[in-house]
Amino acid sequence: MKKQVLLAAAMTAAAVFLSGCGMVGVGHDAPTVTLTLANNLPASSCTGQAIDWFAEQVEKRSDGRIHIEVYHDSALGDSPSCLEQLRYGGIDLVKTDESVMANYVAAYAAFAMPYIYEDTEHFRKVHCGEIGMGVLRGNAMADNQMYGLTYYDGGARGFYSKKPIHRPEDMAGMLVRVQGSRLMMTMVEALGASPVVAEYDEVYAELQEGGVSAAENSIVNYMQDGYYQVAPYYIEDGHTRNADILVMSSVIRSKLSPEDLEMIDETALESWEYQQKLWDEAEEEVRDTLEEGKAVVYMPSEEELQAFRRACEPIWSSYGDGVYIDLIDRIVAAGRM
Repeated sequence: MKKQVLLAAAMTAAAVFLSGCGMVGVGHDAPTVTLTLANNLPASSCTGQAIDWFAEQVEKRSDGRIHIEVYHDSALGDSPSCLEQLRYGGIDLVKTDESVMANYVAAYAAFAMPYIYEDTEHFRKVHCGEIGMGVLRGNAMADNQMYGLTYYDGGARGFYSKKPIHRPEDMAGMLVRVQGSRLMMTMVEALGASPVVAEYDEVYAELQEGGVSAAENSIVNYMQDGYYQVAPYYIEDGHTRNADILVMSSVIRSKLSPEDLEMIDETALESWEYQQKLWDEAEEEVRDTLEEGKAVVYMPSEEELQAFRRACEPIWSSYGDGVYIDLIDRIVAAGRM
């Protein structure tokens, strides 16, 4: 009921906005505009904090003319349903991620390939450069009535388990919880384990009761959500690095002035810089906490990482019948420059 009430309020605000004639421009006489932003993460998360900063800065830089009403923690529904409403102007901005966006823009599947990034610097270089920005603000996005404002770091993901994992052989016979993603299931199988699809809020109980023997997530979520209590071994293999994405409706953009759009675009990219600092600080803090004895965090050697990569490289050329291989080659090459 709460979500329905919030959603009704958000759509009413969007309807009022769209009922106005002409373009909202700059100047003291320009009307005040309220935009809705749906975020599926908590306000306390690094991305949630960056989104709040973005909203505050937009209001400040527009002299109060543009107000962004932020709904955190999936208050307006999950990302797929919010994106569908965004395409028709029912919601103005949505924080989603690359795995969801791949349903609309196929190229995003390439960004999620296992072991495609060397490190965080490589990941950020790809996303803030020609490759990432070309997809974020490309024709495929426009065809879906979407405009990509910015990326946010979702962190490198590692496996956490009840016994140590140092090489692919250590995963033989393991039951590994994954999201309902064919790519993630294929990756786990390539590493010799068996994928088990389960909802995120079921992971703790599944680990505790033996329904799964391992799962995977960022080290920040691993610590903050308490998984170290039931799976005390974490390997920082960085098998995937999934970016969050802030998307704006093309319907709404058509109602704003070029000056306001430029300001919003610049502010969004600045909010990613702010979020990167928050994320780096969060990772450092949780590592320090985990090293105090809460869990065993293992950083694999380059030889061990290459073993994981070799096991999964065939996925790059076989997934989707190889349609992503050219883009994958560009992403991999960017890490060598």
